[in-house]
Amino acid sequence: MTMTQQSPCPAPAAQSVQPRLRQSNQWSPILGAHDLVMDYTATSVPGTPIGRHMLALDHVDFALGEGETVAVMGPSGSGKSTLLHALAGIIRPTAGTVTFRGVDIGTMSDADRTKLRRNAFGFVFQSGQLLPELPAVENIALPMMLDGMPYRAATDMAMLWLERMGLKALATHRPGEMSGGQMQRIAIARALAVKPAVVFADEPTGALDQATGREVMGMLMAAAHDNGAAVVVVTHDPNVAAFCSRTVTMRDGRLCQPASRPDANVEFEPMGAA
Repeated sequence: MTMTQQSPCPAPAAQSVQPRLRQSNQWSPILGAHDLVMDYTATSVPGTPIGRHMLALDHVDFALGEGETVAVMGPSGSGKSTLLHALAGIIRPTAGTVTFRGVDIGTMSDADRTKLRRNAFGFVFQSGQLLPELPAVENIALPMMLDGMPYRAATDMAMLWLERMGLKALATHRPGEMSGGQMQRIAIARALAVKPAVVFADEPTGALDQATGREVMGMLMAAAHDNGAAVVVVTHDPNVAAFCSRTVTMRDGRLCQPASRPDANVEFEPMGAA
C-alpha cells in the first residue's frame, strides 16, 4: 500500500496587514538556511549520529530578502526560537548551512561571528535584556562603543534615537525606572542604532499588553524599514505576525509553509524624520 506523506501543519489562515503598507516587487536574498538540523542529543554527546527522534530543527530551508519582514509562528517547543538562534549565529546547527550575503557563517571563527552579531545583526528579546546599571542613553550607545565609536559620538547618536522613540526625557533613567513598553522601545533603539542588515526579534511583545505591544511593533517595523533592515520575528501572536510581509509556521521542527518569497514583498512606509 502506498501512503502519501502529509504535512502535520494546518492550512494557513488568511493574513491581515496593517494600514501603512505598500507593495514592492524588488527582492534579493540576504540570509539563507539550507537543510538545517538541530539535534540537541547529538550535540551534547559528540559523535552521536542524528536520530529519528524529535529534532529541534528537522531539515529546514529558509530564505530572507533584503528589507523583507518575516514572522515565524508556532506553538511552544516547535523550534521557532531555535531557528532564529541558528540564523543569527548564536548556536551552531548539527547539520546544514546558514549563509549571510553568500558567506557560510558556520565557517567563521568565534570572533568573526561575534563581530557579525554586533555589526550586521540587531536583537530585540521579550525581556529587552537591557543592562540594569546603565541609563537609557548608555544602553543604546554601548554596542556602538564596543565597535570602536567614541563615547561622545555614540551617546549623541543614542540621544537621536531616544528622541525618535519619544523617550528623550528618559535618557538618564535606568531600566528599573521604566515601564515594559519603554524598555522595549529602548531595546529597539539599541538594535537599530548600529544600522544592522537584519533584526531578530524573539517574542518582542510577549511581556506587554495588547495596546503597548501594537505600539512597540509599529515602531520596530517602521524604524527597521527606514533603515533598510530585514526583520525576522518569532511570535505566537497573529496580531504581531500581521505586521510582517509574510508568515511561516513551524511545528515539530519543520517549516509547514513554503519559506520562499511570495509574489510581492510588503514594506512599511517611513516613520518620518527623527
